[in-house]
Amino acid sequence: MNPNLFCWTLLILMDVVLCRTIDLSHVIDRNSFAPFGAPKYNWSELFLGINLGVYMESGAYSIGEHVGTHIDAPSHFSKGSKTLEKLTIEDTIAEGVMIDCSEEARQDREYQVTLEKIEEWEIKHGKIPDQAAVIFNFGWSAKFGNPLDYVGDAKGNISNFVFPSISETVSDFLLYKRNIKIIGTDTVSPDAMKLRGKPLPRPHIHTTYLPRDRLIVENLKGTDQLPAKNFRFFANPTKFDRGTGGQVRAFAMTFDPKLEEENGAAKHSSMTASIVCLMSFLAAIVY
Repeated sequence: MNPNLFCWTLLILMDVVLCRTIDLSHVIDRNSFAPFGAPKYNWSELFLGINLGVYMESGAYSIGEHVGTHIDAPSHFSKGSKTLEKLTIEDTIAEGVMIDCSEEARQDREYQVTLEKIEEWEIKHGKIPDQAAVIFNFGWSAKFGNPLDYVGDAKGNISNFVFPSISETVSDFLLYKRNIKIIGTDTVSPDAMKLRGKPLPRPHIHTTYLPRDRLIVENLKGTDQLPAKNFRFFANPTKFDRGTGGQVRAFAMTFDPKLEEENGAAKHSSMTASIVCLMSFLAAIVY
């Protein structure tokens, strides 16, 4: 093997080991918020005991498609469009960016992301990549267990739902000018349902993104842990036949140098370099 090739291969492998994985999904249980009349999570026991000489447990569960951390398939708001089993793995993975709107949402629970906010982000971090997953952090996931805090109504009356959202101007800009493939949020929906006391006529993002095979991920958890950029976003659902949406174990893998330094990876980097150089030297002798 070429010594230089050996060196770089080892370096890449060690960098992968040093990456950070961030879990972005809520635990789903019988008490999880189930809006829009969806059935709550239910688990029932099928078998518990000894079978063929070994201990075994088995159960069955049911849940509404759009409960908990989940993805919306295009068919959710577009007749004849892709259902879950038609989505490819590539559809549900993208280079990620996080836009932090938590301070604005803290001051105003009806806050809508403005184009100025996106422009500020791009001035600081660069242009949003083509085919990106744009994740909005409103600091809202901590409220998930309390519907009154989360959507403003303890009984699930949609007409009373109030939470931070993304304006039509911003969603159109991201779709048509930045060609993003996934939009995600730590709220029940990226679309406002009621704004300043007035119900909105239609969910703009759902009705413009899904017919164009762009995906929506809702009820994300811990989006505040994400860096502004330099991460890969994953939201892979099970391939349920005819599914209009489904739960995902959303997560991110980041190579953000700042996060690596916070986790002590900076110390490991020098060690990594030393090891790689040593291995390269040994490889040169051997080969």
